[in-house]
Amino acid sequence: MTTMTPALSSPECDPRDAVLEAALALLEARAAHMLTVDEWVPLARAVARCQGMQTVGYLTDRDLDQVAEDEMDWDTERDGPLPEIEPEAEPD
Repeated sequence: MTTMTPALSSPECDPRDAVLEAALALLEARAAHMLTVDEWVPLARAVARCQGMQTVGYLTDRDLDQVAEDEMDWDTERDGPLPEIEPEAEPD
């Protein structure tokens, strides 16, 4: 998903567009499992805020499970709902 952006020195260049484009490329890298969830969540959160979305829109089901299991800092109103984690059954 490469798009043409104006040169940073051009008057029509908005630096936020360049940052957003770079962030979107990193989000694609996470989808390919090239970043950890600890690195991914803050980036997904920042991009979601720029686009008026919730963080869950940029996380996979596996990411959301890991966020819930690791009890990471999460705000349901800002970030969206996390899946319910079933407690592991104790062996008999």
